[in-house]
Amino acid sequence: MVPQNRKSDTALFDALRIRSNVSVERLSALLSQSSVNLEVLDQCLPTLEKQLPAIIDQIHASHPEMADVALQTNEFNLSTDLLQLLKSYIKELLVNNEYNEQYVSNRIALIVHYKNIDVPTLTFVQFIDTLRHVLLQYIEKIPALSPVKESISSAIRQLLQFDLELCVDINVAHFHADIEALRKEHNALRKNIEATIAQRTKDLMEQVRLDPLTKIYNISAMQEMLDKELALAKRRHTKLSLVYFDVDHFKRINDTEGHLKGDEVLQEIGQTLRQCVRQTDIACRYGGDEFCVVLLECNALEAQKVCEKLIATFQSRYPTYSFSMGIAETGASEFVSVKQLIHLADQKMYLAKKEAGYKIVL
Repeated sequence: MVPQNRKSDTALFDALRIRSNVSVERLSALLSQSSVNLEVLDQCLPTLEKQLPAIIDQIHASHPEMADVALQTNEFNLSTDLLQLLKSYIKELLVNNEYNEQYVSNRIALIVHYKNIDVPTLTFVQFIDTLRHVLLQYIEKIPALSPVKESISSAIRQLLQFDLELCVDINVAHFHADIEALRKEHNALRKNIEATIAQRTKDLMEQVRLDPLTKIYNISAMQEMLDKELALAKRRHTKLSLVYFDVDHFKRINDTEGHLKGDEVLQEIGQTLRQCVRQTDIACRYGGDEFCVVLLECNALEAQKVCEKLIATFQSRYPTYSFSMGIAETGASEFVSVKQLIHLADQKMYLAKKEAGYKIVL
């Protein structure tokens, strides 16, 4: 038999007391079915208590699995403590001043302990039946109990009937607790899977939209986003600027310094763009050594300041290279199309190339 880890036994006890039919009222109703006077029972039980060691030995011999479990857990040593548990179970049934809420709670705790080490329900039912049979035998044999043996026997039958019903309630409660635990585990797993899928989908979408070398948006992502931002600018009557630039004599860099150096320069431009533009703006690698920056709610003069910041940041790291930059503005009352805006900025970039060094054309 393998012990089950029941970290929620307290919650289970509460659920049994609150949601099941286990209650002091039910126990009282069962006892009322017998003709026993509890005061007389209280007087007679010390006589029966003297027989407890023999009763326990007989029950232990009939059901060794209820006490002899050669296992240990962090909670208790089952091989020694279960025998004590068995003694407590029988003793409390007989030697008890009040059959009240505390008695019910103790019975729940004792039965749950056996449930937790996988003592089968049928075995427990058989144990109760054997206990009833042995107790009734001893009552018959004790002369001092003869005057009240019928009422005492009736009370014992009702108390053990209560334990049988309690055993059923606990099995049902465990079943519902397991179902609820599985439901929560399933929901948690489902949410975790959904979150993982959502994050991986987002990551995949970002990878599809990003240029793998520079880690900024690629041309298709920029055109899609620019189309949306242009539509928003029309509705809001705001200006939008597009910066189009490339690296002067980039082919010469590749030819004389190698393609690894060229890639390094492009990566540095991507880093510079991420550093210098706002998160709401759109920086992209348009192709080769050509780049675009969409500046939202920004006119051409403001865009020029952004370009100057880009130049200063990049030049501090690569003083021997330069950019040619063109700026096209649209809005706030008249707008051009996405294609026209890119074409205008491209034309201005080629005008900038007519002069050596960093040049910005509006």
